[in-house]
Amino acid sequence: MSSLSRSDRGYPNRICFQPSDSMPRARLLQTVLVAVTACLLLVLFYLPYWSVRQKTIAAHDAEQLLLAGKAIDEIRSFFSVYGKALEYFAAQPAIIRLSREGKTLMKNFLAIHATELSAITRIDASGRIEYTVPEDPEVIGRDVSGQPHNRRIQAMHRPVISDVFTAAQGYEAIAFSYPVFENGVYRGAISFLIPFARVAGHSLDQVQLAEHGFTLLISRKGIGLYCPEKKHIGRRVQDCFAGQPDLERLAEKMMRGERGSMTLRVSLHAGPDAAPSRRHAVFAPIELPGGNYWSLAVVSPENAVLAAMRNFRNQWLTAVAAAICVLIVLSLLLTRSMARSRAEREKHQAEEMFVRLLDFTPMGVAVYTEKGEIFYVNQSILDLLEAEPEQVFGHNVFDFLLPSYHQIARDRIRRLLSGKKNQPAVIKVKGVRGKVCDVEIVSARFTFADQTSIITVLRDVTRELKRKAEQQRLVTAIEQARESVIITDADGKIEYVNPAFTRITGFSREESLGQTPRLLQSGYHDREFYEQLWQTLLSGQVWQGRFVNQRKDGTRFTELATVSPVRDVTGEITHFVAVKRDITHEVELEDKLRQAQKMEAIGTLAGGIAHDFNNILGAIMGFADMGLLQTEAGSPVHDALFNIRRAGKRAADLVQQILTFSRQSAAEKYPVAVRPLINESLKLLRASLPATITIHQELTDEDVFVLADPTQLQQVIINLCTNGFHAMQERGGELTVRLQVLSGDACPLSTRMGDERCLCLVVADTGTGMAPEVMERIFDPFFTTKKPGEGTGMGLSVVHGIIRDIGGEIRVESTPGQGTTFTIHLPLTEGVPEVEDPGPGELPRGQEHVVVIDDEEDILTTSRMMLEHLGYRATLRDDPVTTLNELVNGGLVCDLVLTDQTMPGLTGLELARRLKESRPDLPVVICTGYSDKVNEESTAEAGAEGLLLKPVELRDLAVLLRDILDRKE
Repeated sequence: MSSLSRSDRGYPNRICFQPSDSMPRARLLQTVLVAVTACLLLVLFYLPYWSVRQKTIAAHDAEQLLLAGKAIDEIRSFFSVYGKALEYFAAQPAIIRLSREGKTLMKNFLAIHATELSAITRIDASGRIEYTVPEDPEVIGRDVSGQPHNRRIQAMHRPVISDVFTAAQGYEAIAFSYPVFENGVYRGAISFLIPFARVAGHSLDQVQLAEHGFTLLISRKGIGLYCPEKKHIGRRVQDCFAGQPDLERLAEKMMRGERGSMTLRVSLHAGPDAAPSRRHAVFAPIELPGGNYWSLAVVSPENAVLAAMRNFRNQWLTAVAAAICVLIVLSLLLTRSMARSRAEREKHQAEEMFVRLLDFTPMGVAVYTEKGEIFYVNQSILDLLEAEPEQVFGHNVFDFLLPSYHQIARDRIRRLLSGKKNQPAVIKVKGVRGKVCDVEIVSARFTFADQTSIITVLRDVTRELKRKAEQQRLVTAIEQARESVIITDADGKIEYVNPAFTRITGFSREESLGQTPRLLQSGYHDREFYEQLWQTLLSGQVWQGRFVNQRKDGTRFTELATVSPVRDVTGEITHFVAVKRDITHEVELEDKLRQAQKMEAIGTLAGGIAHDFNNILGAIMGFADMGLLQTEAGSPVHDALFNIRRAGKRAADLVQQILTFSRQSAAEKYPVAVRPLINESLKLLRASLPATITIHQELTDEDVFVLADPTQLQQVIINLCTNGFHAMQERGGELTVRLQVLSGDACPLSTRMGDERCLCLVVADTGTGMAPEVMERIFDPFFTTKKPGEGTGMGLSVVHGIIRDIGGEIRVESTPGQGTTFTIHLPLTEGVPEVEDPGPGELPRGQEHVVVIDDEEDILTTSRMMLEHLGYRATLRDDPVTTLNELVNGGLVCDLVLTDQTMPGLTGLELARRLKESRPDLPVVICTGYSDKVNEESTAEAGAEGLLLKPVELRDLAVLLRDILDRKE
């Protein structure tokens, strides 16, 4: 086979070899050429061959050490990663106390790392197995304190890596154990059982072996961990290699942690390679956690190491044969020429072997001087730099490094030259076209041809780092998102949750991993809801909707969720991703809006029926009043009429409550001191309370005022307290009334009317509480949970109407069996006007003429009876348009007009307005059962002198008429 040097392929420089010094031997041959011809021929054949052979072996050993170093780094990285995992496990309270969460954590970790771990075992301080994953009832409780690694960790309380041993589960493995402490007290250990033959094989299989080559991994005590024959794993290598002294010497060096190479003759197994053969081995220690170390050896057959020298040997034999033919005749003439030829061949062959070896290396290899001048790179380097050989050879390595890495490179070279080692590092290199790449480098000091050089192996990690950076950005975005993110496997088991999930639900990441989303189920949704969800997801579609879930503390919350399936390259669904946002506050606002709309609709309906109802009550109470005046007190008829009137009065009060609830009653408002009003109300209530109920008052010392009707405000306090008493009347309890002034964001926007502060009134009881479905209807008119006859269902409806009329807000919170709390926010006002309290007057009478206009016949009749009883003359009319014309034209003369507001053809306000224009001297009084347009202000604007609310009381009618007529006179 012909040889091809790098210069033949266009490389401008070659690695220089120092020619061997053959001149002394040539002079010796000149003097004894004839006598020692045979010896000279032997020397001429053997010495160059031996030199090239040794250099070839040295180059091969250097390459094998580099490749073995990668495998060693992977093994150390494997134990470093799992050492950190064991350290994390040993610090977890759930693992220390071996709680249910700890067992779940062990199961989840083993499920993720099942290809690299056989089992996870928790051992107590006495050496007994407390728990193991996978669970094995026959193993749990077994005493394993006699195992060497368990004895060591009990004695030293330090991490321990065992030799291959037979585990309690029945299979061979290696144990990586870490001590567990609680408050400084040793509580046992947690161990990973590692199928090391498979794990080590994954790392060692990457070492390129020649045919019939093998790798050997032994422990510090000489136990085989990875051997050419599986039956040797777990046994002492001295026993396995008995009778093979070279292997025994190799094992002894490895057990001492030495690093180097050696030649040995071994026979490993029967077959074509059964006879002992020469092999070359390189070996190096592997440092492990806990101060332990193993040792790795790579053994290659000599024929594979020297395979590349066969051409050299054949060519050399040919040259020697030719030399023998002419040596006798031309020995003196050709001695010097042969010496030069021999040296040149030696140099050329060694260079060729080295170049061929490095060109086959998949990673980049560069050799340069102490000053950084490059005199060799392989093809991988040229591809990385996108360069031709002449653009690299002879240049300095610093020409291809970014300036920020120059100092790092100088420090690494300085360390190597001082005999120290460098750890692998990642730097940036720049190609000739400006392309920048990230490379991982491993460098070593390298003596070649008596010249101190440096050899560096490079691996392009640009894509790897970019992929890691992208993954880190994605993880950071998810970790910082306000929406909760959950990732489950295809079976629905949670594999990842972000911090927002923990913040919203209260469940930690450790509590969630391995669980299913059923962890959050509140029972709100039925089974059909979840079946439809899974049907959508398993069909490959995205599901969107709302969940009503439950936090760790038991409270419910509403989430808007999007759940998407994740497919692999084959199209199979492997995971599900849920992105959810807490919309509990938005749902509460929607409920409040619906409640407000419902209250508005009910209020409109209530106002609509109030007019007709008051007309009916007016007639009933009017006839009853007249009947009472005409019957003797104490008679059965008088008593019956009195009861009729009392029932009518109760009905009138009920209508007034309906109007109050709908905020459609006319009530005079002025600044009211709230604290005295509460004290007065509680004094009235305290006398009627049983001894089992206690009242707690927490009232502010500040004098605060609310613009309201004091009677209505007192009604709010009494109604809320009465409801609390009813809730506690069976078992007793505590009623708390709290009054305080709030400021800033603690006040709803609707209560900040020119003042950033607001008043907060809280009425709380410890009674029976309310279910959610009851809370939704408590402000509905006529809704009550009391028995018939115990309540009308208007109390809280009236409270709601009064609070809204004042401009405040009311909120209720209740838990069945724990009580109810009403919270009211009211806007504050300033000033306390003095209100005159008019004393009661006598029933005034008169003789004037009064015209009564109303479309209800019963109202006309009762009005006439009351007016005549008071001494007035009454004229009744049911047509407002005709009556207006008569009054304007003078066809009807009177002293006062008493008119209804709601009549067909003409309203009371319009009639008063027209009479004001044509008959300003004629006073008008308007009566109304209800109208949202009639109040004191609108009555005065229309020109009317007064306003009466139906049903009209006889005294109210008498006082108002007399006052108006007297002012007229």
